Amino acid sequence: MIEIHRLSCSFSEGMFSRSQFMAVSPTSASFKNGGRYAIVGESGSGKTTLARMIAGLQKPSGGNMMIDNEPVYGKKRGVRKCHFKKVQIIQQNSASALDPKMVIGKSIEEPLVCFFHMEKAERKKRCKELMAMCNLPVDYYARLPSELSGGEQKRVAIARALAVEPECLIFDEATNGFDLPLRKRIVEEIIDLQRKTGFTMIFITHDMELAVVVADEILVMKDSCLVEQAAFSGDTSVFTNEYSRMLLMASGIK
Repeated sequence: MIEIHRLSCSFSEGMFSRSQFMAVSPTSASFKNGGRYAIVGESGSGKTTLARMIAGLQKPSGGNMMIDNEPVYGKKRGVRKCHFKKVQIIQQNSASALDPKMVIGKSIEEPLVCFFHMEKAERKKRCKELMAMCNLPVDYYARLPSELSGGEQKRVAIARALAVEPECLIFDEATNGFDLPLRKRIVEEIIDLQRKTGFTMIFITHDMELAVVVADEILVMKDSCLVEQAAFSGDTSVFTNEYSRMLLMASGIK
């Protein structure tokens, strides 16, 4: 269970400015174990900053977060390391998240060394299991990221995150920039993985049409604020906020 309590983030508007830009206003929400969630909003709404705080990549300006009833921020390094193991994030640009000089097999194995201290033979075996799970041919083990397509790079990033055996996996615009057939395939693979492994999924997107496909509960953000959170099972009447309704209309959902 992940719970955020009035979590907020602000940035200075300039090096010498005292003014603060509020990227995420105080936000409270909870994400149950094994649930499928989407955080939806246009660019600049604060959804990615919120995701980065949940993942531990961005320190909040205020509020706190609990994972399994344990506070995360303001605690010792050991607790923070445990946080990184429990929550992983798939960045929007998978290519930039992979070391261009490291073959993908070694890239996937790296978390196995950091978190599980596996021996070489065991690491390689587990790596190939993860590659197969993410629909990557095992003979890609010695390939560099530049030798892979965008969709394959995304699968490597997912396999690498799954190596940690996280309780929660965050996908930041996981299908952005892909054509429609590849978007559909990636989404189907993500949902299938979530069903098989049971991780909590948080899907970050600007596309409401995609959100209602992947998630059972949707959080809508606008201008740094969480304006609505609704459980969705096919009935769009659960969305009552004007902005949420606008996103539905823009996606062609009735």
